[in-house]
Amino acid sequence: MWLVAIWLVIGAGLLGNAPAAMAAQETAPATNVPLAPPESISAAAVFALDTDSGVALLARNADQRRSPASTTKIATALVVMRHAERDERVVIVESDLVDITIFSHMGLFVGDTLTVDQLLYGALLPSGSDAARALARYVGNKLDPAATSAEAAQARFVAEMNTLVADLGLANSQFANPEGNDDPAQYSSARDLALLARELLRDPVLATIVETREWSGVSVGPEQRPYTVRTTNSLLGEEGVHGVKTGTTPDAGGCLVAARFIDDHRVVVVVLGSDAPVIDQTSGDILADQRFDDTRAIFAEVRAAFRWLAPAEAGAVPGLLDELAAWGVTLQEPPAIPIPAGAEAGFRYKLVLAAEGPERAEAGRVLFFIDSVRIGEVPVYQVAVDPAGSRDAALGVYAPAA
Repeated sequence: MWLVAIWLVIGAGLLGNAPAAMAAQETAPATNVPLAPPESISAAAVFALDTDSGVALLARNADQRRSPASTTKIATALVVMRHAERDERVVIVESDLVDITIFSHMGLFVGDTLTVDQLLYGALLPSGSDAARALARYVGNKLDPAATSAEAAQARFVAEMNTLVADLGLANSQFANPEGNDDPAQYSSARDLALLARELLRDPVLATIVETREWSGVSVGPEQRPYTVRTTNSLLGEEGVHGVKTGTTPDAGGCLVAARFIDDHRVVVVVLGSDAPVIDQTSGDILADQRFDDTRAIFAEVRAAFRWLAPAEAGAVPGLLDELAAWGVTLQEPPAIPIPAGAEAGFRYKLVLAAEGPERAEAGRVLFFIDSVRIGEVPVYQVAVDPAGSRDAALGVYAPAA
């Protein structure tokens, strides 16, 4: 099947059925070039993503491989949800525990029995490395029953973490442990972490966990031990922030993956390598934490710098709906497309159609541009099949004989 590109400029009117205007195939221009974040941001790497449209909004060193610290636990949670049920029971063993003077923890006790769900709260809210290790050991042994030692089971789990990022096409991520300890073989990028966060937020169970400030429960073994954990995400609940994960190590600096709605559009912001938190050496209290200030500033910049355009709304994209109707195709609840404020004069779209297919089948794409830079795209669908094949005839589309 041959595709024929139709170039349409906002306000230029319909192109009609003139085949000569549509004959040449066009090479797609460079895709979405995000804006730079404010210069005041201390983070070494920044990425802001509109999760519905997939449009990159702001970026700095977005593909630079860096230590991800405990933002690693986003991938850990996704692998757990792929391979375990929430009510499965995990008995805590000595190798799950961590040095609580160094590592964040849930406060697990050897011999306690907790559910997978309880351990997910422990891994994602207080960033419990003990909970992450317990989950990795348990799921790793499920994946490979021959991995009877804790080390072998964790290695099997980590291999599955790397399968996850490969499946998602994340070329700048590799994991060596499930909790986020610094390791030369463990790295991710701001862009990859934003895409992992988008996957997590699509899971209703994990999305509920990361928007929780505090959770309390009782272990399900005979010990019946009460546990209470609180989020380390100081932005949670602030102006609609509903996740996702913090992280800090000596190599990583201050890290944060955060999500909030801006005018009903979910935006994920990732900062890596922000200035390290300033801690009172006497009380242990955090006096300043630049990763949160960096993230606030990035969200504010996104709100100021972008507006969202809904392609399916009448009049939002002049001429588009009429053009789609003329070709017998339609949009089906497409995501809104963020465009830089003040760039409306350069906003254009291109309709790319295929030969007619069955009713409701995908029939092509609408590509959106600011000048020559593609910023997003949405599919179009066949409304009704024309038995006369008039669209194919007009476009000069044909399928070669078998």
